[in-house]
Amino acid sequence: MESSASPADTPLGQVRILLQTRTHLPVGQGRGEKLEFMKDIVCQHLWKRDFDKGQERWYPYNDLFGLEDRLCFFLIDHFGHNHAQEREGPVPVLRFEWDGEALNQIHEDLPSKLKTELEKWPFTWEGRKWHRVPKEPDGTYSPVNFRLIMRSQLRLGVPLLQDHIEFVGKYPEHALWLREHLEEHLWAVLEPYSNLPPRVRHERAI
Repeated sequence: MESSASPADTPLGQVRILLQTRTHLPVGQGRGEKLEFMKDIVCQHLWKRDFDKGQERWYPYNDLFGLEDRLCFFLIDHFGHNHAQEREGPVPVLRFEWDGEALNQIHEDLPSKLKTELEKWPFTWEGRKWHRVPKEPDGTYSPVNFRLIMRSQLRLGVPLLQDHIEFVGKYPEHALWLREHLEEHLWAVLEPYSNLPPRVRHERAI
């Protein structure tokens, strides 16, 4: 791994790190390995160690590894070992980009759109708001909600699960929705387990 970032840029104290890349560039065979790579690469540069959940928290955004060439971000908040100690004043933000070969620091001000997004993710843990998909009284997801979860998981690069296979076989109407709302290469993974007839392709008349 190469790095164009200078050691003089290494921050002291609490800091936010915003790392960006394209979904096809992280190193790794599956989603888990790619996430670990992205978490570790900046920590190795700044602190000569891998990501440490005792000192950092991280949050991926648009990490759609099931889709090719999508811009994605990884926010890493470095607290250090003393999480109770708050920094006086705003927490500095360092920006990096992984281009598939090297880690490059971005020496530019944050665009207004990124500033707005970061405001939704405050540095203090207590300020975070999490969205949870509601469950039914029996603790399961409704078919409508589960198909949304499936679509999200497949786009994130989550491997095909037994629950996915059983769902498309049990609910043909929801399998049809997935066929119409998933990218073609993702639906191709599910199609063998559905009971849907093959899609009719209309050829253009000559």
